[in-house]
Amino acid sequence: MIAALPALADHLAAVEGAMTAALASREPRVATLIGQLGPFHGKLLRPSLCLLVAESLGGADTRHHALGAALELIHSATLVHDDLIDDAGTRRGRDTAHVTHGNTTAVLLGDFMYTRAFSMVAELGELELVTRLCAATNTVCEGELHQQMSARDADLSEDEYRRIIYGKTAALTELAGFFGALAGDEPVRRAAAAFGRDLGMAFQIVDDCLDLSGDPQKVGKTLATDLERGRVTLPLIRVLAAALPEERANLEQRLLRAEGREQVESARRLIAERGGVASAMTTARELAAAAKAHLLRLPDSTARTQLAELADFVVARDF
Repeated sequence: MIAALPALADHLAAVEGAMTAALASREPRVATLIGQLGPFHGKLLRPSLCLLVAESLGGADTRHHALGAALELIHSATLVHDDLIDDAGTRRGRDTAHVTHGNTTAVLLGDFMYTRAFSMVAELGELELVTRLCAATNTVCEGELHQQMSARDADLSEDEYRRIIYGKTAALTELAGFFGALAGDEPVRRAAAAFGRDLGMAFQIVDDCLDLSGDPQKVGKTLATDLERGRVTLPLIRVLAAALPEERANLEQRLLRAEGREQVESARRLIAERGGVASAMTTARELAAAAKAHLLRLPDSTARTQLAELADFVVARDF
């Protein structure tokens, strides 16, 4: 839960309750598995975004609780699958699902979260909401596939990187803004969605920076997985772009072909030392500022102020 937003405590508790109810199973073995997950969700960024937008437009209700819960379940499903793909041992200080229960169970668990999220929204009886959730989830999967297919590509452009992170992250935060603005007119809905999109872009860039320079205890997951998997993120793109022609080939080898812990650590330090992380963080802050500019379309309120604070929180996460 986002500690900086205590006013959302009751609403976020309702979201967590909706998630728990959605994952309930009449099969004792499945129920035991779900019970063993512990706090499987994260800081509830997507539900918080949805709820705060709703609060700025008159108030959040049970429909927003369900929508926020569905968004967080989709996000949680991607994390379960990501941890398996990355062979990550821990997340938020706990063993990951595939480590505890095996690869097959982790895949099926993520699938279970997806289907329960779709069912929750379908139960609201509004086809547009289901259609938008399905479209956003398809975009997330496409973004993840795009990332996999561009691994170790030294020519990956910044524009293509932005398309990847829009797909894998910002599509859901964009939808969170839209879901929160259901009571608003079309310009307000567009502005809320744009806020969510830019916030999500900033969030993913910061995440990519934390993977290189974060404190694993604070970040809550195994670091340098992007380098190990050959993922080309913004800090790496910026370092390669600034390289002298005569050193480019050597840098590509060191950064994109790192093998083993020692080489990965060396590559991680090199990106930070060459200013890649600092440069990417500047872009993240610019996106957060752009996100806050979209809020001017929303009514002036405490909730709108908290949305701006949420943007600040995203780019001020601990390293």
